[in-house]
Amino acid sequence: MTAAAIASRAQGPLSGVLRQAFKGLRQSARIVEGPTEAYPATMASQKADWGRIIRARVGVASVYFPAMGTFLTWPLISKTFLDGHMGQF
Repeated sequence: MTAAAIASRAQGPLSGVLRQAFKGLRQSARIVEGPTEAYPATMASQKADWGRIIRARVGVASVYFPAMGTFLTWPLISKTFLDGHMGQF
């Protein structure tokens, strides 16, 4: 046997398990870390498309605020309609 083979067997079976565990931890840390490459300096940054951004926000607001207003005020609306008429329906 070569010296490397003897040394690898001397570490025991737990070293393989630990190596795999540390490899998994390193991989998960790399995933959370995100991309680390630098952006190229040769390209000019693009201008913001404010028209598209505003249209998108207005579209979301036109659905969100009426929906949330309806959802949050239904107890008041139902109280108005059912005030004094709870046993009649």
